[in-house]
Amino acid sequence: MEPEPLTLEKIRLPTMNPFFFLPPETAHKLALWGVKNGLAGRAKKPASLRKKIGGMTFTSPVGLSAGADKEGVALRGWSALGFGFVEAGTVTMHPRDGNPAPRVWRQPSDRSVINWMGLPGGGLQVFLKNLKAFRDRSSDLVVGVSVASPEGSTDDLETLARECAPYADYFTLNASCPNVAHGDDHDPLDEIKAHIKAVCKGANGLPVLLKLGPTRDKDALIRVLDGAMASGCAGFVLTNTVPEGMKDLLGNDLPFTWPQHDGAPVGGYSGPRLLDTTVFMIKTARAHLGADVPLIGVGGIQSALDALRIIEAGANLVQLYTGFIYKGPQLIKDINRALSAAGH
Repeated sequence: MEPEPLTLEKIRLPTMNPFFFLPPETAHKLALWGVKNGLAGRAKKPASLRKKIGGMTFTSPVGLSAGADKEGVALRGWSALGFGFVEAGTVTMHPRDGNPAPRVWRQPSDRSVINWMGLPGGGLQVFLKNLKAFRDRSSDLVVGVSVASPEGSTDDLETLARECAPYADYFTLNASCPNVAHGDDHDPLDEIKAHIKAVCKGANGLPVLLKLGPTRDKDALIRVLDGAMASGCAGFVLTNTVPEGMKDLLGNDLPFTWPQHDGAPVGGYSGPRLLDTTVFMIKTARAHLGADVPLIGVGGIQSALDALRIIEAGANLVQLYTGFIYKGPQLIKDINRALSAAGH
C-alpha cells in the first residue's frame, strides 16, 4: 500500500513567534524598526478607556514598560498599536555599552525572560534628539521618561530631568526597594530619597514616580513608600525584575537554569511568576496610601485577566513588556477590550 499523500492541510507546524528564530537583541532591534515605521499594525482604543490621572490624560490605561524603547526611537508607533502611554528609557547621562553579551535569555517553557542589560544606550543627547522629534508632531501618547544614574550622581539626575522636562509628561526614577540588610551603616533609603529630590528639582513640576524592586515584606515596602512620598514622590511603579538572590518569590519549580557570567548568577526575571508579587505590592500600596496616589502595576501580565487582576488590586494603570514579547500586539487589544467591558 502506498503512503497517503501529504497535503498542506495535514502539515501542522508549531506555533511560534517568528522573532524567536532570531537572537533576543536582534529581534528587539527589528521589532523597534517595525514599530517605528508603522509595520506592526494599528488598533483603535475604546473611548471609554480615556481617563485623567495625576493631571495627565491617558487614552488607554495600558502602557509600555521602561526598557523596551530605551532611546525613544519608536514613540509614535507605540500609540498606533493601542498603548496609552510609554515609559521611554531608561536614559543615563552618558553613553553606555551595558553588560557583555549574552545578556538576554528567553525562557519559553516559562514564557519569561531574564535580562542583564546593564542600561546600554546612547546617553542623554541621543535620547533628547528622539524625544524632541516626537514632540514636534502632535500625538495623544503620554510619555514618561525613566532616568537613572549608575554612578549615583544627584547632579546627573537633576540634569536629566531638567533637559527632558520640556518634552516629557512625567518621570520615573529607576531604583530598587531597600528591603534587605546591607551589612553596614548605610541606609539605601537615604540615597533613594536624595535621588527623588534631585529628579524633582529638575522636573519643573512634572510628576516623579519611583519604580521599586519586588518584595513581599509589607513593613519594608511601607517604609519606602513613606520615605519616598516625604521626599516629593508623586506615585509608584510596582514592580521591577526579580534577581536570582530573591528567586524564592518565583516558587521552587523553575523549569530553567539561571544564567551565569563568570560563574555567578546574573540578571533579573520578568514573566508570569511575578504576578502575585505585583498584586501584593499594589494592594499594600493602595491600602496604605489611599485613593489619590497614582500606581502603575507592571510584572507578570500575560493576559487580559492578569491586567484586570492588577487594576482591581488598586492600580490606575498597567505596563507590559515580557507578555508583549510573547503575545505581541494582540495582548494590547485584548486588555483594552477587557478593561472597557469591565468599566475600567
